Amino acid sequence: MITILENIMELAFLLIFISSAIYCRHLKLTKWKRRLSKGEMTMYIITSIALPMYAITYFILLLGT
Repeated sequence: MITILENIMELAFLLIFISSAIYCRHLKLTKWKRRLSKGEMTMYIITSIALPMYAITYFILLLGT
């Protein structure tokens, strides 16, 4: 039962990661068309930093196990 819940949790993290990458891409395309609002720019900066950090951390943890 615990392994099933862990797999569901990993799948949820993967979905969050993919949707964040798509949203970051959307903001990047919007940035080319018009100036981003303060909220959009904040989200763009946060996702641009968080996505590579999460990927690197996940990769390091994967190598460690």
